[in-house]
Amino acid sequence: MEHNPLGENTEYPRKYDPDILYPIPRWRARSELNIDKKIKMHGIDHWHAYEISWLDKDGRPEVRLGEFFFNAESENMVESKSLKLYLNSFNNEKFRNDIEVEQNIVTDLSKVSQSEVKVVLLDVNTIPPLDEPMRTRISIDNEMISDSIEEGLNESILSITNEVASDEELYSDLFRSNCPVTGQPDWASFYIKYTGPQIDRSSLLSYLCAYRNHQGYHEECAERIFRDVSLQCKSTKLKLSLNFLRRGGLDINVYRSTELMTSEMMFSRSARQ
Repeated sequence: MEHNPLGENTEYPRKYDPDILYPIPRWRARSELNIDKKIKMHGIDHWHAYEISWLDKDGRPEVRLGEFFFNAESENMVESKSLKLYLNSFNNEKFRNDIEVEQNIVTDLSKVSQSEVKVVLLDVNTIPPLDEPMRTRISIDNEMISDSIEEGLNESILSITNEVASDEELYSDLFRSNCPVTGQPDWASFYIKYTGPQIDRSSLLSYLCAYRNHQGYHEECAERIFRDVSLQCKSTKLKLSLNFLRRGGLDINVYRSTELMTSEMMFSRSARQ
């Protein structure tokens, strides 16, 4: 697709069309954040796709739940509305089996992202009921927040309590940002695991709540947080995620880490999703 379909009235395709997919170069946001020059960062973008359906050789509809794993080092992200339209372009096409569909999706997503993409199609009849394990990390959602969050994003809000090395796992369910094109709110749960000086929890919650009126893509928000925590809090090891709620038949889970990551390291789908 030659232009971003987000925010426009777009007809759903009647036939399979990989050209619908719209790439967004990662370097644009990263150049503004100056990430590549300042910090080491690895990661994976893990998508759940709930609207995957095609016809078998006899014309009977098949439905699947999909998982897509994009390497954070890929050249491009895939714009979410274009991916939704692309997946719906399978709806009236006949395929012999799951493998053929999976191979098409792998080829098309790898091409648009300029990287190798892992695709898993799951039979909805074999997926076990959601049984989210009890969270072992600590919630920061009852901490006090600063009045300065009304002024917008400011990494200087972040602070540490002392220089003594600490290992902590924290989370918040209060994150909200907004689509940079449509202005629609995007809700997410935030998770962080770090080694380094102990982060002041009140400052971390205040910093996260300052995103409430920020406009940014999911991946940009996660990478901005990763940069700011790394530099302001001096963490020696850092892993964080933003696990966004479902919208348009998709949910996006952005993971960033100082260490290499694999698809096996992702969280299971949360109750909020």
